[in-house]
Amino acid sequence: MRFDCIERRFAHAFGAYSGVVVRHPFPFFIVPILITAALTTGLFRHEQAFMKDELELYTPTDAQARKELDQLDRLFHINDSDPFYATRRYDIRRAGYIIVTNQEEDGDILNPLVMHAAMQLWSIVQSLTVEDEDDRRINYPSICVKFPIPPEFSKALHSLFSPNMTTSIDEMTLSQISDAIQFDSGGMTHLLGGVTLDDDKRIAGAKAMLLPYALRHSSDDEDWVAEKWEVRLADFLLQYDSPIIRASWWTYETLAAESARDRLQLINMLLPCFVCVSIYTIACCCVFSWRRSRPWLAIGGVISAAMAIASAVGLLLLAGYGMTSVAYSMPFIVFSVGVDNVFILLSAWRSTSSTETFEHRMEETFADAAVSITVTSLTDLISFGVGCATPFPSVQMFCAYAVAAVVFTYIYQLTFFAAVMVYTNRREINNRHCITFHKLKRETLPEKVAAKGDRSFEKNSMLAQFFRTTYSDFLLNPLVRIFILTCFCVYLGVASYGCTKVKLGLEPNDLLPENSYGKRTLMMAEKYFSDYGSSLHVWMYNLSEVNVAPRKIWNVLEKEVELYEHTEFTAGSDSWLRTFLAFVKQAGLLITPENFVYILKNVFLSQPQFAKYNRDVVLSDDGEHLEASRIPVQLRHVGSANQSRAMRLFRKLAETSELQTGVYADFFQFAEQYNAVLPGTLSSIAYAGVAVVAVSLILIPEPVASLWVSFSIVSINIGILGFMTFWSVRLDFISMVTIVMSIGFCVDFAAHLAYNFAKGENIDAPERMRNALYAVGAPILMSASSTIIGVSFMASAESYVFRSFLKTIILVILLGALHGLVILPVLLSMFYCGGSSKKAKEHMDAVDQKLQAQYNNPARTASIQYLSNPDLYTMPPPNVEFSLSTLEFNRTQTRPLGAPPPISGSPKRELSGLSGPPEYEEHDSSGLSTFGVAPAVVANTTGMIPMRAKLKYPTNMTTAQRRESESRTTPELYYPS
Repeated sequence: MRFDCIERRFAHAFGAYSGVVVRHPFPFFIVPILITAALTTGLFRHEQAFMKDELELYTPTDAQARKELDQLDRLFHINDSDPFYATRRYDIRRAGYIIVTNQEEDGDILNPLVMHAAMQLWSIVQSLTVEDEDDRRINYPSICVKFPIPPEFSKALHSLFSPNMTTSIDEMTLSQISDAIQFDSGGMTHLLGGVTLDDDKRIAGAKAMLLPYALRHSSDDEDWVAEKWEVRLADFLLQYDSPIIRASWWTYETLAAESARDRLQLINMLLPCFVCVSIYTIACCCVFSWRRSRPWLAIGGVISAAMAIASAVGLLLLAGYGMTSVAYSMPFIVFSVGVDNVFILLSAWRSTSSTETFEHRMEETFADAAVSITVTSLTDLISFGVGCATPFPSVQMFCAYAVAAVVFTYIYQLTFFAAVMVYTNRREINNRHCITFHKLKRETLPEKVAAKGDRSFEKNSMLAQFFRTTYSDFLLNPLVRIFILTCFCVYLGVASYGCTKVKLGLEPNDLLPENSYGKRTLMMAEKYFSDYGSSLHVWMYNLSEVNVAPRKIWNVLEKEVELYEHTEFTAGSDSWLRTFLAFVKQAGLLITPENFVYILKNVFLSQPQFAKYNRDVVLSDDGEHLEASRIPVQLRHVGSANQSRAMRLFRKLAETSELQTGVYADFFQFAEQYNAVLPGTLSSIAYAGVAVVAVSLILIPEPVASLWVSFSIVSINIGILGFMTFWSVRLDFISMVTIVMSIGFCVDFAAHLAYNFAKGENIDAPERMRNALYAVGAPILMSASSTIIGVSFMASAESYVFRSFLKTIILVILLGALHGLVILPVLLSMFYCGGSSKKAKEHMDAVDQKLQAQYNNPARTASIQYLSNPDLYTMPPPNVEFSLSTLEFNRTQTRPLGAPPPISGSPKRELSGLSGPPEYEEHDSSGLSTFGVAPAVVANTTGMIPMRAKLKYPTNMTTAQRRESESRTTPELYYPS
């Protein structure tokens, strides 16, 4: 059962289109160049369009954390003019810290000499200045958010330390670096890391000190100055060196500045990538012939892909699209894959008959290859299009540029590259040199190659012949098939096991290069300050609409807060309510539902020592009711491995509360990706897979072949998910986009093979497999290797993001090539039911009888020509004659150079389709003697019949020469019915 009506019409349309390109190649050549030149102007604004890496780019756009943060900010908005209280801060913009440690590993930071050096560093930091728009010098105190220091802090601070510690530490020294959030040793761990306590629970030592800062950024001007100061701070600390202390730092600009290093490295690698892929493509397009080698065709294919990328990026930049660092990996991927179609088109051209006219050969080339290219381009387009629908902004930008690049690649291959192909093939037909274009007198081969009788310039390629003969014979061996299927089952089992061990999510330090100072700082923070991290913000809202009578509202709120203080991820809370109740009790006040809000507003919050609670309480517009309450709860032991679990726990507590409750912590945005990446990956794979299967069913004639392509997609994606686990790659938004992208890339190889397997009728499965491997085996191998060469330049980038890209793409290409060249040929040939060997044999027997009747009728004139695919046979050696059935055909004394030899016989028959260059080789036809027998293939329009042909060789040939000639001799004749 075949559904080839659409495929045939596509092939016919592309064949007709090629005629237009052949007659008028120049417009197809020059117009893409002019379009590229115009669109490339957009590249000049890539610096302005570049979006600095921020966590929002890696957070799902539909993340609940975004809504929670918006509500938190709306209810308890903090201004830059508000004093800085670390536990109240939910906005990390323009805030950072410096971690100071002893120069000795794990040395005590509270040593007086070390403390003095730390304070000296802090003084220098505060004196750093930058210029504003009016060229005024701005230092840290003039742009920072103020840190409140109550007067009683010094006394309270001294009570925390052992006596031998406080005697040597200046009271004001530590007061300069603390926000005085709490006056107990637990609160001090915000500033001191690796704290050790004595028997009285007082601080006896510490391994690290945290120096936090926060800058005002409410206006664009303030934000611009703050950014300049952070850059200035990083530049200073990069050069800072002290024999006593070591400084590690994190600024809001760290992520953007450090990831920019990889971006610049990738930009610098574009030219070497272009050169290496060009050299490899040229090598693949050349043979042992100055006439049939095609270096300029290879360069044209590489330039076509480069033009497509430049046009795509320029167009989107002109349209105002932003660009992230992840998008800079797109050129390496699309460029490497875009060159692949060069090999498909070249293979299709080589498979056309050199006896046909140039126009007819181009028509056959495009009819054969353009449909296959369309299938793969559509699948790539679908995959990237699905990626555009993922919820991650960085992935959306990457896929948007990739979609545009794929579209331009397809268009330029059918225009610019087609024109280059016309000019190159005309040069070949006119017998001109492949580099200098001067006229050749005769085909010149290296003497050693000619002595060996190498005629690869007359064949598709030696590699293609290898795939058709030796490699196909290997795959058709029953024992080999059993071994391959066994290995395939083992592969699926191992990959499935790996899928169960997949690790989810991207950690913040993965966005940084390997030797980044930011990565070192995050490691220090994890080492010394992991036990007490940031705060969980818990708030209850719409309280004025809640009736909790006869209970008291403050008792209900207190019970709710206690739920969040007794989990495995939290410690105590800094509750305004608890402090308020203690204050009321100490003051001897009696609170009732009627005076609760009045005492809270006019008595408690008016006290200076309770000023930090002003942003924790929201009253109704009339000031008579409590509208919302916020309480920060101390987090602890929350790492990348349990962030998702902690977030789900806190949200579950909020959902089950009798009050309307919201929760938010700064790790929520990163934890959201853990929840979104797996369902996002599976749904994207499903959508892209269904679309790709639909395209395959429409454009691949055999439905069975399309279904095996679908099976290959599933198998490859299982392999990618499973083996990337063994290669230390997690399932995050980076690997997600490459997995979705793999649906398009991996189906390229499978679709090429399946499409060529499905072509033709009344051919048995083994012969279909041979034809398919002959047509696309070499292009698949070349495409896979060129893609790996191209993307390997991403190894120069140091961050996990680009290394992850590289690893997953290599997995995609290797598994895709393995399925296209090994697994799919075996499965198709074993389980193909569209044309059985028995039916094919019966059909060929009928054709044999018909041809024999033609041969036995001397009055009938037959037109004899070679197969339309001259590369399916090896040419008879000069001065050889052979006989077929009752007719004897003799080689003429001259033959066109590089074309099938003319044949004459008795009775005389006209030759058709013989054309070639005017140069000829002279041969002596005397002294012939019968030597041996070799197989020949006789075919009509609907089938092939293997027959025997008697060969005659010159008497002066040695036995070795005769055997070598026989091994290379498989004449094939074509008899129209």
